Amino acid sequence: MPDHAKPQGGQPHSGGNLKYVLGGVLLLGGAVGLWFLLQTPPAPAAAPVAAKSKDAERVNPMAQPDLILEDQKDAGHPQQPEAEKPKHVHHEVRDQWDCQGDLARAALQTVIDSNRTQIRNCYERRLKVNNVLQGDLTLKLKVASNGQTSAAAVSGSLRDNEVFGCVRSIAQKWTFPPPTGGDCAVVQVPFQFSPKSGK
Repeated sequence: MPDHAKPQGGQPHSGGNLKYVLGGVLLLGGAVGLWFLLQTPPAPAAAPVAAKSKDAERVNPMAQPDLILEDQKDAGHPQQPEAEKPKHVHHEVRDQWDCQGDLARAALQTVIDSNRTQIRNCYERRLKVNNVLQGDLTLKLKVASNGQTSAAAVSGSLRDNEVFGCVRSIAQKWTFPPPTGGDCAVVQVPFQFSPKSGK
């Protein structure tokens, strides 16, 4: 009986020790895990996140100067039309034939008739060089506020530069009555030249 009792008593005794050892290890592991959980502070982890979000909020205002720079670029565009406006004004000033005044037809005809012989002489001199020279000539005059001819231009199918220059030179010396309704007046006078024409 004592020999039979030993094996039975030995097995439960060794098995009981193993249970105690395993239980102690589990308790120790749980205690260590609990200790790590308690030692990890959640607040410091949240603080950097909050700091990052604040930094992110600080970055957003930094983007506002880009909007200001864009506004400054836009502010530069209106200066271009302002720079172009003087060009348009300069363009209008260059047009010497822009006049609103008028000349009385009778007064204009009187001046033309009194100088018709001089105009014909310009043609007759060139006719001696070219006996088939003929065509029409249009004399364009700008009369200033004092009645003086301030500009003269010649065109037409006659196409003789010497006749054109002679007529223009004579017409620039003409004087008319002062224009009415404006500071200057522009008139066009047609001439027709042929070897047998008296005009």
